[in-house]
Amino acid sequence: MKTAIKILALAIALAAQPAFAGRDPGERLEHMKKELKLTPEQTEQVRKILEEFEPQRKALHEQKRALHEQVRSRLKAVLSKEQGEKLDKMAEERRARHHRGWDTEPGKSPSP
Repeated sequence: MKTAIKILALAIALAAQPAFAGRDPGERLEHMKKELKLTPEQTEQVRKILEEFEPQRKALHEQKRALHEQVRSRLKAVLSKEQGEKLDKMAEERRARHHRGWDTEPGKSPSP
């Protein structure tokens, strides 16, 4: 039974990951606690799961960031200076939209 609860909690955490992007485990836990109406026992189990997987999540985040940088570097090598500048601007706009999304309630679209 405990294994089933752990798997369910992990599946919920992973499925909700976009809503939690950029949040630390404590923020994710509080959000899940509120939205899922977790019992105290569930809250503790979910906390342990989030803490257990946090190092892997961080490592993947860093790998993803490094991959993005490699791709951008390779792209800029084939683009003109103006195109490279526009690519940088597009990336900045994407980051701004992403950060604006953190300020919205999960499940709601960020303001345009």
